[in-house]
Amino acid sequence: MFSAFNIIFALLAIIALNLTLFALVLQLDLLIFQSTVAKVLAWAAAAGAWHMAYRHRHH
Repeated sequence: MFSAFNIIFALLAIIALNLTLFALVLQLDLLIFQSTVAKVLAWAAAAGAWHMAYRHRHH
């Protein structure tokens, strides 16, 4: 029944979603620090995580 379930994709998608939400919180200046470099790095990490999840969607 679960032979088609891809655990790697699920884990990568959860990580990507968490990184995206973290980048969004940074972008909205809801945290104590408001660094432009941190915002750029957070969005780059989120994009990279979504790319990895997309690449592993059928493995």
